[in-house]
Formats: sequence, C-alpha cells, structure tokens
Amino acid sequence: MLPEDIIRVEDYCLKYEIEHTFLFSLEEYGLIELTVVEEQKCIPVQQLPAIEKFSNLYYELNINVDGIDAISHLLRKIETMQEEIRGLKTKLSVYDVQA
Repeated sequence: MLPEDIIRVEDYCLKYEIEHTFLFSLEEYGLIELTVVEEQKCIPVQQLPAIEKFSNLYYELNINVDGIDAISHLLRKIETMQEEIRGLKTKLSVYDVQA
C-alpha cells in the first residue's frame, strides 16, 4: 500500500493522459523528483504543481523538454533577482530614499 502523499506514475499518466516518458524526461533534467516505492516510480504530491505547469508547456504550447528546462532556469533566475531587489529596497528604506 502506498502512502497518501505519493501517486504512482502509471496512475497519474492514465488519469491525465500524459506519456510516462515525458515525466521521466523531466526527472532526467532535474525538473522534478520521482521516488521509487514498492519497485514502482511514484510522484510526491508536492511535485504536482510543477508537473502541471510543465505539462501545459509541453502539451498545449508544444515546448520540448529542453525548452522547458531553459524556461524553468530563467524563471528561477528572475525569482532570485526579485528577492534581491526586495532586499535592496528594504536597505534603501532605512535611508528614507524613495525608489
């Protein structure tokens, strides 16, 4: 019996009509993490939002996994820069400078 916080890859792919190879490619690129439980590949539930986002890019916009990897990298970079900007704005507010 599987824990409640994971879903078998096979079940997920059947329900959402997604290719197993797509999920395995995402894992290979380090975009998601799959686990093995009872000799079956499984998806931790915390990975589901990322899988949904990547599936939309792949199936609806026809972006291949290389493209998804590049997009994901750029989005992480933007997030980091936004955090940096927030930190700098906080430091500037100490000097009562309006940006």
